[in-house]
Amino acid sequence: MSTSPPRADVALVLEGTYPYAIGGVSSWVDGLVRSLPEVRFGIAHLYAGEAPKAVHFERPNNVVWQRDLRLPDALDALDPDALAAQVPDADVIHALSTGFAGLVGAAASRQRGAPLVVTEHGVYWHEVEQGSPELETGLRLAGLDASAGNACASRALWVRRFKEYARRAYAAAAVVTTVTAANVPLQRRAGAGSVEVIPNGVAPPDRRGPLLGSELARLHPSARRPATARIGLIGRVAPLKDVHAFVRAAAAVLAERPDVRAFVVGPQDDPAYADSCRALARRLGIEERLHWTGPQPATLWHRHLDLVVLTSRSEAEPLVLLEAMAHGTPVVAPDVGGCAALIAGGGLPPAGRVVRASGDVVRDLGPPTAAAVLDLLADPLARQRAGAAGRQRVARRTVAAVAERYAALYAGLRAGSQPCHLGSMADVA
Repeated sequence: MSTSPPRADVALVLEGTYPYAIGGVSSWVDGLVRSLPEVRFGIAHLYAGEAPKAVHFERPNNVVWQRDLRLPDALDALDPDALAAQVPDADVIHALSTGFAGLVGAAASRQRGAPLVVTEHGVYWHEVEQGSPELETGLRLAGLDASAGNACASRALWVRRFKEYARRAYAAAAVVTTVTAANVPLQRRAGAGSVEVIPNGVAPPDRRGPLLGSELARLHPSARRPATARIGLIGRVAPLKDVHAFVRAAAAVLAERPDVRAFVVGPQDDPAYADSCRALARRLGIEERLHWTGPQPATLWHRHLDLVVLTSRSEAEPLVLLEAMAHGTPVVAPDVGGCAALIAGGGLPPAGRVVRASGDVVRDLGPPTAAAVLDLLADPLARQRAGAAGRQRVARRTVAAVAERYAALYAGLRAGSQPCHLGSMADVA
């Protein structure tokens, strides 16, 4: 005879992330759950296509149930109420996006009379507008050009769809939070009222400095090849990360600095896009000095690289930048989302370089990224200062501090009190 799972304090409604996928949202969830061992969590995991198999995060004891819920192939057949009915009971529903998770979270909240929290890292409709043909669920958006992000008619339809999903999630939410102030204007354009900004946190590194021999042995063999300096993109090989732009930037850097090696460190879940990136590297003649490692321990690469580089079309507040800064590794990233504020905002010295680009959907971040990388590679003292500034900038940006903010939020909602003000960015900045 089957028994009902124990009631959770908080049900996290996720899309294609924890515990199956490597990435910023998955790491955020893992840090939250592990930092609050006294809170009983449930996991409602939405996915598209084939059921996920590889588990990348070990489930801690305070996760008392998990449900994997498949989205229909035909999204016109999507029934959020039917999916929500499969979510076991919880006192608070916490959706980690306004997309499908927001719809299902709103339905679960309504069915159970439980308050809904909506937290956004990336803003879905904005990411689609910026050229992404993918969602974290694994859903591919038909009609989008995956290689260049060229605008086409279907994008406008998807933008409207996800704005409508966002409006419905915001309307149902007791509290809306986000990880960066840069998201707030976008959220308000889609109907959000009050939005609390709770910036991301990072775990303090166990070690800094050069890798030990045993640590180096854990990395891809290319990590052991000689180089005067190493630059790398750490992240998924996906169109939203615009790895093509990183390849073009790497080619320009390597043309001037033959002593440098470049790396792309992260999963290649989109084989067609990964193949196009490799083909571009071959055409540019850098296949011998641009290495594709696949998923690897990011903490080790943060210590092994001299510069961490992003070329994303859209970001919120990337954990990969926070982690690099915590290790004292300088960063180069585009002026998207909260990147500029994270790297160079406030009264502290910059932790690297911010690459400015136009607001157009189609743009080439390769040349300005290469210029910023070459500038830092030519000035070891500037890199040293940027690394020290990065450590200073994230000194109080801890996972524990962020988790405490959410613990207070959950406690207030479970007690039936009105949502309290969670503090300003300065509280954890």
